[in-house]
Order: sequence, then C-alpha cells, then structure tokens
Amino acid sequence: MPQRLKAVLLGVAVALAAGACQALDLRSPATDQAVQIGGLYNAVFAIAAVVFFLVEGLIVWSVIRYRRKPTDRNLPAQTHGNLLLEIVWTVIPMATVIGLFVASYNVLNAVDARDASAAQVKVEVVGYQWQWKFAYPDAGIEIFGTAEQTPQLVVPLGKVTQVTLSSQDVNHGFYIPEFLFQRDAVPGHVNVLQFTPNKLGTFNGQCSAFCGLMHHAMVFSVKVVTPAEYDAWIAANTPPAPTPSPTPSPSPSN
Repeated sequence: MPQRLKAVLLGVAVALAAGACQALDLRSPATDQAVQIGGLYNAVFAIAAVVFFLVEGLIVWSVIRYRRKPTDRNLPAQTHGNLLLEIVWTVIPMATVIGLFVASYNVLNAVDARDASAAQVKVEVVGYQWQWKFAYPDAGIEIFGTAEQTPQLVVPLGKVTQVTLSSQDVNHGFYIPEFLFQRDAVPGHVNVLQFTPNKLGTFNGQCSAFCGLMHHAMVFSVKVVTPAEYDAWIAANTPPAPTPSPTPSPSPSN
C-alpha cells in the first residue's frame, strides 16, 4: 500500500476515533431527565456507528474483492436482484427507525411531563436584556442578575423543581449543558418545565438565543444543595414580614 494512502487512512481513522470519543463524552447528566436524554443519545449514536462501519466496511470489501484484475477481459456475471437481501435491508432499517421512534417518543414525553401537584420547589425565571431574574414566589425571594454579579438558582437535590419561564423583551434561551436540554423564554408566553436534580454541585448556564449586543453577558449558575442546606438558604434569604401598623386607639367619648 502506498505511503500516502496509508497516511490518509490513518488520518481518517484518527478523526473518526476522536469524533466518536467527543460524541460519547456527554456532560455528566445532572437531572433524572438528563439521564434519560443521555441514554437515548448514546443508543442513537451506537446504532449510527454500527450502520456507518457496516456500510463502509461492505463498500471497502466490495472494492477490494471485486476490483478489476489485469487479466480480466470480460464483464463479470451480472446479478439483477436478490429477494432475500432486499427483504433484509428493508426490514432491518424499518425496525430500527420504528424502535428509535418509540424510544424518542417515550423520552420526550418523560422530559416534557409536568405535574403541578408533584412540584416541590417552584421558581419563576424571567429573561431580559441582558440578565436573568430568579424568584421564589412561596418565599418572597427575588434575585436579579447584574453585569458584576451573575445570578444563581439554588435548588434541592432529589426534589421536583418547577420553572415557569418567560421573557420581558426578546427571545432568550434557558440552557444548562448538564441538563442536556434548553427551553425558550418567549415574550407574552410562559413555558413550564420540571426537573429533578440528581447531583450536588454548581452548574453553569447561559442564554442560548442571540438576544442583542450583550448576549454573552447572560450567564448564570444553578447550585444543587442538600434539602437541609436548601431549607437553611431559604430561611436566610426570605425577607422579613412587614411589621403591622399599630391600630390607633379609639378616641375617648365626651
């Protein structure tokens, strides 16, 4: 084999290996929903890899096995069809597509499922040019991001968190890589999503929709803490209840 061809084949193999490693190196899923999304992605990638190597392997084998030799003078025997092969290469792809459709449908329904009665933490997220507002309506807590201080969303481990997402100006995208999905914040429309954190830590998020000159500044973080730490954080950040005004005493009658 010529050295140049060897170098080309080696380069292709290295590129394919690097691409496969990068594709399989998903961000470690940080929610129960992300685990399902990651499992679906890995299944699709594995099937795609099998199809790729099978097809490319057959192509390479056919080129080498049936290449024309210097002694060949006549055309080889021509095969115009093979009913068994045609059934196989029709049924297998059809079954694969149906299986992927069913798996995708189930994962999509699980990720998009919303049950307000199951929500244990409720958060309101509002995107605006160019930062985020996080509010905990049950506790009266509001967090506004600034250019100097990016906002942080605090949620408890293992608790169903419900986010109502909206925008007050233009389209924004609420995206956390470790959650493996993003949702749009659209003016005049409220998106509702639920997730259950399954890993402690701080996870960076960002706006995934170009929303203006300072789009790059729309970053935030999500901190997943234990339920006890979450309760302590809520207690420490809940504003004090307003002091009731004293009731004026009645005027003495004459």
